Amino acid sequence: MIRRLLFVCTTTLLLSVSNFAAGQFLTLNSKDSLNNKPKRMFYTTAWIKLSAIWDYMGIDNTSSMNPIYIPTDGRPPDSHFTMDMYQSRLKFASAFQTKKFGEIFGYVETDFYGNGGGGMRLRHAYIRFKNFRIGRTWSVFTDEESWPNITDFDGPATGVWVLHAQLAYFIRASKTTDIVFSIETPLSDYSRYLQLDSTLQNASPSYPDLHGHIEKRWHGGHVQLAAVYRFIEYKVNNEKRIIPGYGFNIAASQTIVQRDLLIGQILLGKGISRYMVSFGGSGWDAIPDLQGNLNALPVAGGFLSYQHYWGKSEFSSTIVGGYANVDNPFDNPAVTLFNGFYGSLNVYWNPLGPLNFAIEGIYGTRYDEFDRFGDNLRLVMVFEYAF
Repeated sequence: MIRRLLFVCTTTLLLSVSNFAAGQFLTLNSKDSLNNKPKRMFYTTAWIKLSAIWDYMGIDNTSSMNPIYIPTDGRPPDSHFTMDMYQSRLKFASAFQTKKFGEIFGYVETDFYGNGGGGMRLRHAYIRFKNFRIGRTWSVFTDEESWPNITDFDGPATGVWVLHAQLAYFIRASKTTDIVFSIETPLSDYSRYLQLDSTLQNASPSYPDLHGHIEKRWHGGHVQLAAVYRFIEYKVNNEKRIIPGYGFNIAASQTIVQRDLLIGQILLGKGISRYMVSFGGSGWDAIPDLQGNLNALPVAGGFLSYQHYWGKSEFSSTIVGGYANVDNPFDNPAVTLFNGFYGSLNVYWNPLGPLNFAIEGIYGTRYDEFDRFGDNLRLVMVFEYAF
């Protein structure tokens, strides 16, 4: 009991002085050992990021230049400049060696997008032991290894980046192959067009989303094939109905020409628009028809990126091109609910390992459900420091 109290007190002290220990990686190990490792290990670190953003059309979302928010009503430009540090993160991790479960690893990460900006927000919080991962982190449908080196906090707006509470089970099929299954938080996201039929109502989800992926790795690269199956529930005259949603996400990376890196991702599915960062929370999973039925919307998207290192210098550049489409099942196939492009080009300067400076240009387009067009340009400058 005394040892545990001393451990907690020492940890609290380290956290309290972390603001004065810039550049240091704070680690605490217990003196006793198990499995040839310290029985208890704790560390904390942080990542500071200042973002300066100029947006031509005045979109105020600082985490991403999302094409879904590009205005298509012909309004004149209303450029907007802002700076913030909401993307900064605090990270805490511990490892506890046990005889019964082996190593129990815990991880917590926060950023500052809470309360509309400036408040602490939970980003990751999970434990991992044996073949299990329990908590909130990247969905098994997401491939976190396919994140290109860009300034957008949400990643390319046409990619799959979703954080979920989950229960995941890992299978190491071979040294280079992993298979993962999970049940994850279900969310209803089809409210956008409910006014088309007043008899149709939201229904609370009764079943988790089901996920799985298989990942194959080799020297300098990997490929991951992920699948999702979900139940979209709604009510008509208080009678609950269910339609399926499903899809696939193929992601891959490959190092070429020494350090240069090629990354790509393709999403195809139906009723899973919220899994693409462009559409999450915007009500694009399904649409009602005039007969009082809900219909899952076909979605397609993805991106391709290439990161080039300028010789042996401290500079690199990444170019990204992405596309997203949400089809309209009730109209001419040429007319869609959303059709958009996302592209970016940047220059990163890495004078020291933990220190980065970058400038990036981002361009996006949008065709809405009335075939109206809009586009936008954003310029971003960032300063990053990892403790």
